[in-house]
Amino acid sequence: MRPLDRRIIVALGEDGRMPLKQLAERTSTSVATARRRLNQLLASGQLVLRCSLARPLTGWPVSAVYFASVPAEHLEAASTSLRTLPELRLCAITAGPHNLILDVWLRGVHDVHRLEAHLEQEMASLRFRVDDRAVVLRTEKNVGRVLDRRGYSVTAVPMEENR
Repeated sequence: MRPLDRRIIVALGEDGRMPLKQLAERTSTSVATARRRLNQLLASGQLVLRCSLARPLTGWPVSAVYFASVPAEHLEAASTSLRTLPELRLCAITAGPHNLILDVWLRGVHDVHRLEAHLEQEMASLRFRVDDRAVVLRTEKNVGRVLDRRGYSVTAVPMEENR
């Protein structure tokens, strides 16, 4: 990665909505060069822009992570079935005793066991089993942003130290 590309990525990590003129100033280059390099980084997939929300505003303020397992021959069917869950934010197939890790958003703490029971009932034929779970009531940091008690971004965590 070119030094300029790195400076662009670090600057956008602090403020992804930064105008091109400001990006050029922050990275010590011209607006035309900043635009060209930014477009190339985006087109190549080296840089992906992402928008994250204050989760309490979504109506899904509680996060839970389920550590689950199914026999290996049922992994594909289980992942296909899990894709239909509106609560599901991430499903990872892993190696080890818990071969499925599910990250879900819930409307309240009361939904933790309801969803778990639903999953185990709907996927009983796949021998789906929740082995453990963790409930997150408040997120302190997300995608490089420090969050306040309402889930709003208050500051960026620098991707690298200023040199």
